[in-house]
Amino acid sequence: NNGPQQLASEATIYVVLEDVNDEIPLFTEREQETVLEGEPIGTKVTQVNAIDKDGTYPNNEVLYRIVDSPRNEGRDFYEIRERTGEIFTRVEFDREEKQAYALEVEARDGAASARPNANGRPNT
Repeated sequence: NNGPQQLASEATIYVVLEDVNDEIPLFTEREQETVLEGEPIGTKVTQVNAIDKDGTYPNNEVLYRIVDSPRNEGRDFYEIRERTGEIFTRVEFDREEKQAYALEVEARDGAASARPNANGRPNT
């Protein structure tokens, strides 16, 4: 205002930043576990753990699954609890039949990804 009486005012604006889902879950360690031959079906083998550095739910929620892929040789022999990462046997193992199984597990977060080319899928 360039008039005879100078007028002014102030306003305080609060800007709240919203978390976008741009972090991927990362496993805290690689596991190698042993299952005894003849253990009953449903025996707990291990628990995997991953963290997601996003700041808010559901962006930082971590869910687990066994990868359904022909190269994942252990997929038919184990099951995983989606929310806890606990892994249990689905069969009774016989060491003479096979001595070791590689198991591929995926951790994903609970919302659509903000990363380019994610096409609305969660971060994995």
